[in-house]
Amino acid sequence: MASYTFKGGVHIPNLYLVKKPEVRQVAPPEQVVLPLQQRVGGKQKPCVKVGDKVLTGQVIAKTLGKYPTYMHASISGVVLAIEKHPIPHPSGIDGVCIVIDSDGRDKWIEIEKCDQDFLRCAPSKVIQRIREAGIVGMGGAGFPTHIKISNAQGAQTLIVNATECEPDIMCDDALMQHYPREIIRGVEVLMHGCGARKAIIAIENDKQEAFNSLLMYNFNEHIEIVQIPTKYTSGAEKILIKTLLDIEIPSGEFASDYGVLCQNVGTVKAIYDAVIDNKPLISRIVTVTGSAVKEPRNYEARLGTSFASVVAQSKPNNNLHQIRMGGMMMGVDVPSVQYSICKTTNCIFVNNATLKPSTQSCIRCGQCNEVCPVGLLPQQLFWYAKSENMDRAMDYNLRDCIECRCCDIVCPSHIPLAQYFSFAKALYYKQTKEKQKTDIARERFEFKEFRVERNKTERAEMMARKKEELKKKMAEDKTQKDKIAQAVARVKNKGVLRK
Repeated sequence: MASYTFKGGVHIPNLYLVKKPEVRQVAPPEQVVLPLQQRVGGKQKPCVKVGDKVLTGQVIAKTLGKYPTYMHASISGVVLAIEKHPIPHPSGIDGVCIVIDSDGRDKWIEIEKCDQDFLRCAPSKVIQRIREAGIVGMGGAGFPTHIKISNAQGAQTLIVNATECEPDIMCDDALMQHYPREIIRGVEVLMHGCGARKAIIAIENDKQEAFNSLLMYNFNEHIEIVQIPTKYTSGAEKILIKTLLDIEIPSGEFASDYGVLCQNVGTVKAIYDAVIDNKPLISRIVTVTGSAVKEPRNYEARLGTSFASVVAQSKPNNNLHQIRMGGMMMGVDVPSVQYSICKTTNCIFVNNATLKPSTQSCIRCGQCNEVCPVGLLPQQLFWYAKSENMDRAMDYNLRDCIECRCCDIVCPSHIPLAQYFSFAKALYYKQTKEKQKTDIARERFEFKEFRVERNKTERAEMMARKKEELKKKMAEDKTQKDKIAQAVARVKNKGVLRK
């Protein structure tokens, strides 16, 4: 086992910690707005229409195709609308959402709990339950969990990411303190589902209470709970694998290629709910914190609940606010609290609005190179990204950048390096796509020209053959006529001789 540390990264203090580890339950709202796009992959298609009555836990949308998954009603009531609403996305675009008005009863669909030990279920059955429950990566990526498990069949090691490495986010910490038995059980379900022989739960050493809670309920010798140093960004998948197993995942390859499956601890709890209790994913724990709230807390809220109703319970001040969904490092800025909680909403930061420091010229200090946790050269990447030299940027492994913003934190010139890298990657993919379209168009044009030329050649050859055949036929006809004429002449000659 490798020593539990990694090169690079930064130590970021927690400024707005949740003082109490409790999880406050938010009452089911009067209305939920559920975005159809809540995870990686294609958009989901509604299974309901406006005016339909739905029950809590009922499937209301599903995705077929490459990454199939489900979405469920988080309250019971009536489908009010299926229309576009603002969604918390870096692009700031609107997305199609299903709006449900509550009937005030929160009546669930009939739930049939697992009537047998999950170990007697085939792994395919376990994966099917996870898919039907609509579970995606709860750490922020949103990748469909059943696909990730299916791709990692036969994995040797399961790693449960309980690091919660971004500062001030404490939803996973609270989850582990309140549901340690369910998490350990969920790990066992996952091990059975993917065939892993051992599991490692990785938790940062500043979460001692959560660590002790998990230890208390872990009676499985194949599950190891380890503490790693509190350093950002310890929770990135490839970094975590390198930290725990000393396995280096090369650029362009995946953990499953090396017999490893990584899952967030929140995802593990959702898997327990799905497989053991047969409950779909309709709620999650969210941390509300920041400089503008009086009482930072953890809340368990139904999906589709508005940010505003949850934030209000933490008593924000009346100042001008800056709202951010997700971590302060890798989250998404949103203009207001008029958004709804989705499957990947782990935290809502409400900060007093401040002026950002002005950007200065790069002084080539090299600090960004020292802290990059994936061993890149941000200084070089910056120059190529700024000049839009995508080929050179890719030569310096731009695609491996995880946009953790460690380089931003230490930059004395306050250059938003991660923004440049994000833009550069988007530009590269756009150029690549356009090049593919251009190549396809060129190939089509060249094939058309080839086809036209081929048709001309074939037509010319065909006409030449027809001319030749015609000449041959005419020659044959002339020969035949000559023979007939000769025969007629012979007959005439015989008649003359008889006279």
